[in-house]
Amino acid sequence: MALPILQAVARVGRKSLAPHVNTRTRVLYECSIKGLTLHLEEREIDMTFILENGRANYILFENLTGMLTGLSQNSQGGKADLKDASGLQYEVKSYPDLEAYPGDRFDLFHTAASSTFGPNNKGPVVKRLLAEGDYKGALAVCKEAGYDHTDYFIYTNTAKFQPSSPFRFVIISKADVLGMLEGHDPRLISRRRILVQCSEVVKLC
Repeated sequence: MALPILQAVARVGRKSLAPHVNTRTRVLYECSIKGLTLHLEEREIDMTFILENGRANYILFENLTGMLTGLSQNSQGGKADLKDASGLQYEVKSYPDLEAYPGDRFDLFHTAASSTFGPNNKGPVVKRLLAEGDYKGALAVCKEAGYDHTDYFIYTNTAKFQPSSPFRFVIISKADVLGMLEGHDPRLISRRRILVQCSEVVKLC
């Protein structure tokens, strides 16, 4: 499975990116990243800086997650991002790394479908329901838009990613995610509540 950025190659630790099956839930997987290089015909360009840009790194880290877990690409809209051989759906969401961004203001992050935030989509409906105190109604919109189409969430520490931090991800079941949503907004979840669920840390490379 090739990363869809020309011939970009991620130099990840000392091991190859052979498919693994690292899909146990509540395990914090770690992988050290040395850099990102773009190979041209006669020279190489260091593109590590692009890892810090959320718009640029989303697909790259989604593909890397698939390689490290053995999950395959599924969809960039409508369905979850990755899937396994049995058809179970895995949605990838990112949060700011706890060590790189320790402040409380980085704790809550988006976990619902992006359509529930957009002003030209379901965002205004969710905001209105929450303003009216109808949390269940807002949650129902979020379920229809994304939660009901996902079996597992893969949370990566790649929002505002700093290459000085290891790439980390944890897999949480949808049932557990629904139980951890913020009480004032079902589109948000706490980084702290997710990470405290982790029973062990596994270093992949």
